[in-house]
Amino acid sequence: MATVDEILTRQAYADGDESWTKDDNYPSYHLYVEPEYVPVTNKRIADFNDQISVRGEQNAQFVGFQLPRYDDGLDLTAQHLYIHYQTVYGGGDGVPCNVSKSDSHVRMCWQVPAQATQEPGTIQMMIYATGTNSAGERVTWKTLPAAYAIHDGLEIGGGIPGPDTSWYEQFVAQMEGKVSTAQGYANDAQASKTAAAGSATASAQSATASAQALADNKAYVESQKAAFVGYNKRETDLKYANALIGSATDTMHVTVDDAWEAPIPGLEIAGKSEQGADPSPEYPQEIVSTDVTAVTVTGANLFDDTTLMAYGNTTFVLSADRRQVTITGDKNYACAESDTPAQLIAGKNVTVSCNISNKNSEVPVEFQLYIEFPDGTKNYLHHKSSGSKTFSIPDNITKAIFKLFVNLKNANLDSKNTVVYSDVMVNIGTTPLPWEPYQSKTASITLTKPLRGIGDYRDEITMTNRIDRCMELTFDGSEDCWGVYTSGSRTGFSAINVLPISMNNRNGICNQALVGGNEEAERIVLGSNNQNLYYFYCPFYDATVADKGLSAWKAHLAAHPLKVVTYLDTPAETDLGADTIAALAELTTYKGRTTTTVTAEGPEPDVTLEYVQDTRMVIADLQAQINEIRNGGTT
Repeated sequence: MATVDEILTRQAYADGDESWTKDDNYPSYHLYVEPEYVPVTNKRIADFNDQISVRGEQNAQFVGFQLPRYDDGLDLTAQHLYIHYQTVYGGGDGVPCNVSKSDSHVRMCWQVPAQATQEPGTIQMMIYATGTNSAGERVTWKTLPAAYAIHDGLEIGGGIPGPDTSWYEQFVAQMEGKVSTAQGYANDAQASKTAAAGSATASAQSATASAQALADNKAYVESQKAAFVGYNKRETDLKYANALIGSATDTMHVTVDDAWEAPIPGLEIAGKSEQGADPSPEYPQEIVSTDVTAVTVTGANLFDDTTLMAYGNTTFVLSADRRQVTITGDKNYACAESDTPAQLIAGKNVTVSCNISNKNSEVPVEFQLYIEFPDGTKNYLHHKSSGSKTFSIPDNITKAIFKLFVNLKNANLDSKNTVVYSDVMVNIGTTPLPWEPYQSKTASITLTKPLRGIGDYRDEITMTNRIDRCMELTFDGSEDCWGVYTSGSRTGFSAINVLPISMNNRNGICNQALVGGNEEAERIVLGSNNQNLYYFYCPFYDATVADKGLSAWKAHLAAHPLKVVTYLDTPAETDLGADTIAALAELTTYKGRTTTTVTAEGPEPDVTLEYVQDTRMVIADLQAQINEIRNGGTT
């Protein structure tokens, strides 16, 4: 129960003379009134057990909290506020409502949900906030847990209930609670890594806890399925086996729309090898393979306000909440601009949204998307007014820049103009998305050799390992095993026991000849149930000279080494290296739309992403399918 001092403190909070402003980023209810607010001081929530919740209640109890707006300089109103609760059946996360702020405090309210009142007993709850600091780094802020009693009560109705036809709703409700528990561990893992500041032990323990939570979550779901009336295990396994962990595959980058803000469970990047057509000793064709240098994860907003640069004697100011860019300038074509990776938007529909407030209506201004092509030509995509506009981006662009103009005239102004761009949002797709700040994190990748690929045999990297399925062989003529080869009409050269393993006309690619096949034509043959390399019908073979051209061939190899890429019998797995592993472990998806982009030289890699799904979005999607079936449709 609340103490007298706590009650007096609440009353003092309620009677304060602070000016309060409603925060429209959170839901608001006029049905509820909270005359007193539970104080939160030094991350401690005062006792509020005088506010009674009874088993089986749903959205009936309304608890208000008041906490300092600033903690160690961190403005909580610039973060995303949540309430987490934990019961014997799991936990849940909810968004507060009726949020308001003053110069020094934040007020927020909690509608105690039905999931928290399932059984009598004591539950735990806390308030937390997530977001970014001024440097764009992830922030997680939490209060200490507080105990809250759920009192026993009588059941509504009577009689013997019939079979529960809403098993699915029950199942997903409990599943959602378990997911929240896993997310709590994941959040703790991320926070521990940051707080550890170089403590490898603490980071490893946190990462282990996160992985264990996800594993426990899956096990729990499996154990609970059979408990629901009407459950068909086979059908549900087939449809919803990956209800919590999603997977998506694409080339170069992967975009998903149902991500939860959590560390990335799995990532696979597969390389390939390519070369020009018709390789020959006279015209060698270099073998180029995928060389990965970085992995970047971004949120839905592709407008990177953190890299804005001013041009044309222009100045700009970015507001503290990052929702406004105020630009002032007078030179012709004066603007502030920000680059975006061309590969991120190439070949896609891109929707631009913003509000434009121009102090001088006589001066033309616009949000412009500037793009370049391989031949140096340029294109300018214009968004001249407030609202949204969708552009179809060609797939062969090499450069993309977002420009915010303060003067689009080809002439200087008599006096400086000021333009305010608000809620600038650039997202993939034809539907404008609500504004969110630009979010991004990059992991640098250091590879000792590129990722090669021949057909289905692809070198790849994961979050921790490199898996080699291909190898590159180089022959520079210094090998003592080269000799003349003749067999019937076949002439050329061979290198005896030069291959690392026994092969039999194995497929591959070579910089100076075609590899494999049985046709009577110039080609490289990798093995004949042996470790020999053969070059049939090599153009350096010359029957008119004593050594049949062998010395000339070896001299050619000294100047132009023969390179062959082929596949291994058994994949070789190695550690990626501590720095790369640590960098990849820091990557997280962002809530909602998240794009994972691989930066690589050479052929574009195939990327497979495993990610923690937002269970609410999964449930909504599955519920829509169920509704369609109920309405006579199909899935």
